[in-house]
Amino acid sequence: MSKRISLFLTALVMMLVLLAACAPQPAEPQVTPSPSPAATPTPPATEEPTDTNGEDQQNGEDADVTTPEGLEDGVYTGRSDEDERGGYGEISITIANEKITEVEYTEYTGDGEVKSAENGYEYEEALKAFEELPKQLVESQDVDEIDDYSGATGTTDKFRTAAKRALSGSPTEEAGGEDTGTNGNNGEAAGEEPTG
Repeated sequence: MSKRISLFLTALVMMLVLLAACAPQPAEPQVTPSPSPAATPTPPATEEPTDTNGEDQQNGEDADVTTPEGLEDGVYTGRSDEDERGGYGEISITIANEKITEVEYTEYTGDGEVKSAENGYEYEEALKAFEELPKQLVESQDVDEIDDYSGATGTTDKFRTAAKRALSGSPTEEAGGEDTGTNGNNGEAAGEEPTG
């Protein structure tokens, strides 16, 4: 009898296993792959228009000169635009043998006063930038390689603008000190926009 009971129990267990396997299962959500977004073609990079006739084709102004390459020996001067308070910067760049050998930079208040500690100008970062930016230009020989001076980005912008205008103009005097009779501020008179 024990053989029959074992056989019966085995058959019962198998039936339960089969019933469990055939029982309806709760439906699991099916994962359907979402379509990949179509790749948007990237247009090829376009180069800036090349300056072929000495004019900047985008804004009609003369192209900025940023290095002393090809420039004759002499002292080149330039001035930045006025800021919202009327302040501006002036620069004097000495070039010898197509190298920048000396740079002097001065910033003025809207009242025409030199910004200096002696005149009560207390913005320390700008005062440091007045000394550091000329050194950077002599070292790099390229206005576009001048780093923004932390805490004095307005001064850096004025410096770059004045330097580009100076290098885009003509020398005011020979490197030896002789005046060539060229206008020293690149054609700027009070209230005039620079022409170069």
